This record gives sequence, structure tokens and C-alpha cells, in this order.
Amino acid sequence: MDIADPAADAAADPPPAARAGVWAGSVAGRLGLLWAVAVLGWATFAGFRAGLLIYSARELGGVGSGDIAKCLAIGLWYDAMPMGYVLLPLVLALLLPPAGWFARRWFVRCVTGYAAVVVMGLFAVEVIGAAFYLAFGTRLNWLALDHVGHFSEPAKYIFKAYPVWLFVAAVPVAMGLTYVMFRRRYWRRSARIGGARARVAAAALLCGLAALGCRGSFRRPLRFGPCYFADNKVLAQLTLNNVFTLAHAVRTITHDNLNEAEMYAFPPPVEAAAETVEILARPGDTFLGSARNPMWRRTDTGRPRLDYNVVLILMEGMAGEPVGALSLGPTQTPCFDALCDQGLFFERMYGVGNRTSRGMTAALCGHPDLGGPSLLKRVRSQGNCLTLPGIFRRRGYRTMFIYGGDPDFDNMKKFFEAGGIQEFICHKSMTAPPELENDWGYHDEVILRKAHETFLGMGRERFFAVVLTVSNHRPFDVPAGRVDLVAGEDEPRRRINGYRYADWALGEFFRLASGVAYFRNTIFVLVADHAQTFDGSMLFDLPGYRVPCLIYAPGLVPSGRVRAVTSQTDIPPTILALLGGSYEHCFLGRDARHVAPGEGFALVHDDDRLAVVRGRRALVLPSEAPPMLFDIDPAAMSRVPDDPANAVEVERLRRQLLSYYGLGLRLYHTCSYQDPARAPRVPPRR
Repeated sequence: MDIADPAADAAADPPPAARAGVWAGSVAGRLGLLWAVAVLGWATFAGFRAGLLIYSARELGGVGSGDIAKCLAIGLWYDAMPMGYVLLPLVLALLLPPAGWFARRWFVRCVTGYAAVVVMGLFAVEVIGAAFYLAFGTRLNWLALDHVGHFSEPAKYIFKAYPVWLFVAAVPVAMGLTYVMFRRRYWRRSARIGGARARVAAAALLCGLAALGCRGSFRRPLRFGPCYFADNKVLAQLTLNNVFTLAHAVRTITHDNLNEAEMYAFPPPVEAAAETVEILARPGDTFLGSARNPMWRRTDTGRPRLDYNVVLILMEGMAGEPVGALSLGPTQTPCFDALCDQGLFFERMYGVGNRTSRGMTAALCGHPDLGGPSLLKRVRSQGNCLTLPGIFRRRGYRTMFIYGGDPDFDNMKKFFEAGGIQEFICHKSMTAPPELENDWGYHDEVILRKAHETFLGMGRERFFAVVLTVSNHRPFDVPAGRVDLVAGEDEPRRRINGYRYADWALGEFFRLASGVAYFRNTIFVLVADHAQTFDGSMLFDLPGYRVPCLIYAPGLVPSGRVRAVTSQTDIPPTILALLGGSYEHCFLGRDARHVAPGEGFALVHDDDRLAVVRGRRALVLPSEAPPMLFDIDPAAMSRVPDDPANAVEVERLRRQLLSYYGLGLRLYHTCSYQDPARAPRVPPRR
């Protein structure tokens, strides 16, 4: 290989004539490799962004060319962050060493290898990010990190859905070819680029530009705000950069979400508590004046306490258009719809988040979803969180969790063991033929049959049970011979089959249960864990977050419809109110049965966006971006134009949203979301 002579390095600055040619020759000299990595990196980001915009064209129907141009332009700004970090070492390696180093093989190999790893690493991130976007409609975020350390279940689906082995094999080959190309193209010319002072000056300038790219601006680090220039989720997500969003997720997890105080202007704690009390207080509530937990209250129903069994069935994915009871489209759930006609159905309940773990903490802890990891996986919530199972256990109930998969997934077992669950009846406690098992565990019919057998064996002992289903989940691989399955292997058809099978399994369970003794003494609560489908053209598809919720107990709970806005956080206080008596709690919900139509309240969280639904209005609050007001009904929402006449309503909803969410966040950080007498003394995080 033709490497520059070590003696060519000059200790002093070159003469003026040579100095004038320093920059002109830099592309063919030391900086050629730097420019190549910069161009290839930015081209990779821009190419994948443009490709995903083309793929998402249907969801960009109302978007003008100006907004598309903004997406591409602001996207380059977000791309500057990862490019700044990867180019900074290359600037130092190419400009500061003397020319003699460029004749040493180890140096050439290290610098060239670093450049090849960077280029192929950025390409690999974009390939993974594209697959993630196609599956979840977002850039890489906390969800990509959520299963680290417990990857077996999602790995089965990922390896089935994507040609992972081809990707794993292709990346090293492509990296090797890139290395050879860089070695041949950029190490055959002279390494001279001026004297020492010229090189240091060039390095200082380029390092400054790289550092500016890392930070995003002179004033403060780049954040999410600039991506929200239009009311379209696709544009916002594709404006962002995968490395940027993934780095934000890592910071969120590492710092336990302390940066949310910078993302949102939370009211002072006293004001937030007063606002939240006003939202949630119901007749019969007596707030007990705890400074540590202002939501700790005694609720007196005015009726004797009844000790019925309670079974909470968290229905995986059972939301969206196929659920006929939601009146959004043709039904695929006739069994569930029939149960809704005989029970108390909540027509406008909203899920707190977009994953099972989010719905579990709302339905069992009455706590809103937090950004980053769910409460199930957060250190400060382990044993420091009021739970519905804990209340029933203190009442003398037998508490159990029935699930066809691994209870350690998402840290469910550790969290709920500390929260009052005594018995976990899961995959190892069940037996069934191989065809009744999928990537996530045993199918719903096995889970529900095991639940029925367990309840039969309880005799006269009171019990509280959580049943978590799994079948209505990607890849929607359900057993044949139970229902009429739609032919075809594309995901929309497989999804319909998932609904049909999950609904059939529910129907079979209640057919068995309705004829035995425990059924007549049990309140069943059926709720979807999270919404299943979303409209990607909307910045925040709140109608897509509606989840069906049914209280089913013929002869114990009158049938009917609740049309007010409710939240999954309302489930624990509603269950306890149904049983009567007096109880103490701090659930960030209320008895949803008697909420007036205009007083409904539901907070929804999706990564860096918060939203609140109140009656016929909704406020969406992206982090570091102006709030957006919408008219909303069960099936649609439309933007209310920015108008000074609406300023008072916008400010009222913003204050309520941030007060409620900020209080929940503070109770978590101070380990105070429980009986104040039991809470450990932890100083509040500022």
C-alpha cells in the first residue's frame, strides 16, 4: 500500500503558498475519510426518513409539501446529534497525529476500522429502527430497551417475523467491504495538511461544529419540541432520529425520569394536590390531611361491606374496531358483546398507556402511566405502592395471579409479590398439547380453564384473582378448530383471528362458570390492557386509546351503560365501592359509576406526549410544545383552531393535566403512594 513517508511531517507551518492549498487538498488528504463518513451517515438517515415517508403516504393525506420539507430539514438537525458524537473522535484522529503515524499499520487499521464500524453501525440502527417503526409507529424508544435482560418471549416473535439471521450475517460482511473501500480510497494519498498550528486550528473548528451538533444549539440541548410543527404523528416521529430518541430513553431510565420536570411546567405541589382533590373527590370521601400523601382518604359508601369474590380479567389487545361493544365497526367479538348487554359497561374508558404493563398498574394500582419504564419495573415502586391485591389480602382474601406465560416477564411477579399477590399460577403450573402454546405462553382457553378449575377448588374461601390473557397479540398465532378463521397470512387477517379466538375462549369460560356455585358470589371485571390499533395520521389518536371495560355479575351488579369519560385508574376504587363499607386508599381514580357526563377525566400518556380527556374536549400536550385543543367523541377528534377565546379552557385543562400527573410522579419519587404510616422516609427529589 502506498503510505505517506513519515519524514514528510513538517514541524513548522508551511510557507504561504503551501498554506493556501491546505484546505483545497484536504478532501484528498487527511479529511477525505471524515467527509466520507459524514456524507454516508447523513445520507443513511435521510434515505431511511424519505423511504418511511413514502411508505406512510396514506397517513400523510392532508399534509402539504411544505410540512414534508420541514420534516426533512428539521430531521437533519436531529441527525446532527449522533453525527456529532461519531465524527468527533474521527476529527481528532485525522488532524492531531503527526504524519508519521499515518505510515503505521496499527493506526491505519484502527482509524479505518472505526470509520467502517460507524457507517455500518448507523445503517444497522436505521434498519432496526425501520422495523420498529413498522411494528409500533414510533422511532426507537424505551420499548426497545424494556425487554433487555428478559428477551426470550419477544425474541420468538422477532425471529419469526423478520429475517434476523440474514441481517446478522450481512452486517459483518458489509462492514468488511466498507473497511476495504475506505482503506483503498483514503490512504493512498499524502497525509500532509499543513503544519501543527494549521492542524490544531482545523481540529478546533471541526470539534466545535461537532460539539454543536451533539448539543443541538448554543443555548440548550435539542429536545422534542421542534418535531411538533404539525398535527401529524407520522411527521413528528419521522422528523426525529432513532439514536436521539434511544438516547433519551436511556437517560430517562438512568435518571428515573427526573428530566420530566424540565419537559413540563408542573404546578407547585400544594396547588397540584388541591387541583387533583377537586378532580377526584366524591361524596363520602374524607381526605385525612397527610402532608406526605395528600390523596390518602377514607371513602365511606354508606352501605355494609360485602365480601364477594372478585376476578379481574385483563384482556390482551381486546380493543379497537373489532370489539362490537365499542361501536366502531363490524364486530368480531359476539361473546363479549353479549356479556356487555348483561353487565355494567363503560363506553368511554381510556387506557393510560400503550402496553400491558401500563394497563396493569392502572387497573391494579390506580396510578397513571409514567414516562419510561412502567411502575412494575421501577425501583422505588417495589413494595412502596398501594395495590388492589394488597387491600384484599388485608381483608383476608386469597389473592392469586393466573397467566399462561412467564410471570417474571416485565417484573410482574416481583412487583405483585411485594404488592399482595400470594399465589402465581402460570406457565409451569399448566399442561396442554403443543398446539395450545404460542410465543407468549399457553393460549387463552388453557389459561381460563385453569382459572375455572382453581376457582372451583376454593370452596368457601374468598378470593381475588387477576387473570391475564395472551392470545390476541402478535403474531396472532391461534389454534384451529375453535372458530371460523379468516384465510390469509397478512397481519390484518391474523389480527381478526386473534380477536375471534380470544372472544370464543371468554365465551367458553363463562359458559362453564355460569353453572357452578362460585359464579353466583363473584364480581367479574373485564378490561382490555391497552388499545390495539391507532391512527398514525393523528399526533395523538385518543379515540384509539378507548378500551372496553365491563363489570359482569348477574344478580349482584345491575346492568347498564356508563357514558361519562372514565380511566383504567378508576377501576380499583369502583370495585371497592361496589363491595360497600368504608376503606382507606390513595388511588388516583374514583368510583366511575356515578360520574356526571361533563365531569369525566382520563389522562393518557404516550412517551413524550400527555393528553387529558374531559367530556367533549381533549388537550394534547407534547413536551416543550404548545398545547393543542380538540373536540372529541367516542370515535373521532378534530382540532379546535387556536383562538384567544379558548385560552381560558386550554389553561384550565393544562393545569388539571399537569397537576394530576405531577402529583402522581411526586408520590412515586417520594415512595408515598401508599398508607403514609407505612411509607419510608425518602427525601423528595427536586
